[in-house]
Amino acid sequence: MAMGRKKIILLALVVLLIQVRPPSGWAVNFYDGSRAKQGLYFLTYTSFYYADEFADRHGDPVKKDFGLFNAQEMLRLCYYSPNFVATALIPFGYTDIHSLHEGSAGLGDINLGAGYFLPIQQIDILPMLFVKFPTGEYDAARPVNIGANQYDIKPVVFLHKTLDKFSLDAAAKYHIRLENSDTHVRPGDEFYLQCLLGYHLTDKLKFGPSLNWMISREKEQNGTAVDGTARESFSAGADIYYRFSRLSVTLTYLYDFYAENLPQGHFFQIKTVYRF
Repeated sequence: MAMGRKKIILLALVVLLIQVRPPSGWAVNFYDGSRAKQGLYFLTYTSFYYADEFADRHGDPVKKDFGLFNAQEMLRLCYYSPNFVATALIPFGYTDIHSLHEGSAGLGDINLGAGYFLPIQQIDILPMLFVKFPTGEYDAARPVNIGANQYDIKPVVFLHKTLDKFSLDAAAKYHIRLENSDTHVRPGDEFYLQCLLGYHLTDKLKFGPSLNWMISREKEQNGTAVDGTARESFSAGADIYYRFSRLSVTLTYLYDFYAENLPQGHFFQIKTVYRF
């Protein structure tokens, strides 16, 4: 009976985890909301996430050998005019949960977005709207999927300010998460606040601490909220940035210091930006 109950609890956690993605819903990096020279940019995000613990609704670990591993390669094209920005993100990933002996790999859910800089000179403010499409592989009978089988509508506001050797990059994001047509589950809207402080060690090298906070609404089943399924996380770490002539590289590390109804682990990312 104890083993059966343990398995039921674990499967319930996996239902919450079905759409494994970096804490962020991808974290804010240096210059995400800054004005750039007009042209086409190609970006890559290579990320790894590992979590051996899963925290319950009170933030207490209920599974200490969870064994979640997620690897993702995200390709991004971005076009900048003086004020207008358009972008497309195409992710490929692999997710494995060792404790369940379950995994999934392939194309993830594609995102398209567009935005326009506000006519303010003292600080860069970029409102954008992203839409996530259910392009990733999904099977309702499987506990782990690369795709989420539901749309997200994601308004975002980016902010960038440089002052002498210091910089501030920040983002406020709200993810409106629509219903999964197979399971009739709506995962619960998510709100993110992300902040990255930077300091120029040299003209091309900068470093700074990063903070990420997320809180969600409860998920819904057939239009009814499921009590105790709201999620929250707080992650902190640092970014290191180096700029070459036409290429820049950013290294990111984040640790989940607090989590509710979420895995709690380590996130690593290598981001590259190339201007054509």
